[in-house]
Amino acid sequence: MRVGAGLALIAALAVALAAWLRPAAPELLVRVACEFAVEVDGVLRCDDEAPRDVASVCGDGTSGALNHGDAIVRASLCTGGSPRPGGLGWGRMRGDDLEALAVPVDLNRASASELESMPGIGPELARRIIEGRPYSTVDDLQRVRGIGPARLTAVRQRGRVTTTSGQGPSDRF
Repeated sequence: MRVGAGLALIAALAVALAAWLRPAAPELLVRVACEFAVEVDGVLRCDDEAPRDVASVCGDGTSGALNHGDAIVRASLCTGGSPRPGGLGWGRMRGDDLEALAVPVDLNRASASELESMPGIGPELARRIIEGRPYSTVDDLQRVRGIGPARLTAVRQRGRVTTTSGQGPSDRF
């Protein structure tokens, strides 16, 4: 009996020592919210560091406003004739990045990947949202099968609707 108790004590001490010697878990990274973020050549530029238009990136007479959540590749963007959203070198950040930055999602223009960055929206719901366009308000998502009151509440935080007149976001919730 005494040998068994001694072995148990040694085992308990070994476990305690291993736990004590194990490096502490790294501290959680604090995410800083960007009011305006653009990814340039794979590097996140936030607020004052983020370019607001194509001319500030390419340095020539090109024009075009960049949007929060855009991702650009200078080599492709600046060599093209007339840069435009969705064109060569001008896209959107990955859905995970858009989600982490809480970038608003335009329900009438977002890609499936961008829609999937919203809470509770997977590939199938993203497809249904795209098929149900256009929307006048975020609440119009209620007509999409699979979006009920709880999911609509979660989506409302990031969902936006841009007017079809091209006058920019109406921020209709």
